[in-house]
Amino acid sequence: MRIGIIGLGLMGSSLTRRLASLGFSIVVYNRTISKAYRLSGELGCIVAGSPKTLADLCDVSIIFVSGDEALYDIAIGDGGIVYSENRDHIVINASTTTPMASSRLDQILRGRGLRYLEAPVYGSVSEIMEGRVLSFVAGPRSTLDEVIDLLKSYSADVMYVGDVPKAMVLKLALNNIGLAAPCILAESLSLLEAWNVDIKYFIEASRKLWFRPIIERYIGRIMEEHPPRFKTYMAGKDYMYIARSLKEKRLPAHLAETLSAMYMEASINGYMDKDYPQVARYYIELARRACHYKPS
Repeated sequence: MRIGIIGLGLMGSSLTRRLASLGFSIVVYNRTISKAYRLSGELGCIVAGSPKTLADLCDVSIIFVSGDEALYDIAIGDGGIVYSENRDHIVINASTTTPMASSRLDQILRGRGLRYLEAPVYGSVSEIMEGRVLSFVAGPRSTLDEVIDLLKSYSADVMYVGDVPKAMVLKLALNNIGLAAPCILAESLSLLEAWNVDIKYFIEASRKLWFRPIIERYIGRIMEEHPPRFKTYMAGKDYMYIARSLKEKRLPAHLAETLSAMYMEASINGYMDKDYPQVARYYIELARRACHYKPS
């Protein structure tokens, strides 16, 4: 089976390395083509000049792009997958997009005789490199049966949830919880900073409370900068998508809109490509500037 990877950001490039290490034949495409050639130089994979060419060459393509607009671009833009003549091709959308975009893509591809699964993953770079992400899958069960071994090659578990776009909705619902903690910590830590309370007391007290694991998971990634597992801007984008998806059903999205705004404010102030828990660092620095004192 020849596999195409479209989108070579943190997750797409990590998936490419994972599959290459398992002996898969791989073709890659990235809109910034220099990334594709750098990865090709490292792994020896083939570089496709367009998503269409990649689909023509491969049995399956796995898409890992940043969101709705990028998804539409590689699928239905110039040289998009939709123009492939390979009618046996299976498209797996592993990106986190809105359910509306995933549903639209499903309809377009099926109209062209191509097959589509959405299979967003929960986990980050280290998990996908070690084959430990959770994959949530929606689409025809018969199509899943053809690629289940591929999905299992990088997933600790593959959960089938029914028709498109149920997997995408599930992923957003889980992200809604998983990405909230750094924003809650952002306000707690800026409160401590503003009133000149040493953070060590906060950490010490939290060790005696039920949310100790949450503090321990994030405090080091807040106070010291680490390579990004998931970027601040992408966290803001995901909350934007949660809000859009709720509003599509005429439901309020108060929390999602607020958390999106928090991540996006940090993004436009120098934190866009930093690890998403660093959002709290931005608000600590804001408190320091607002209160006109330097930390001891």
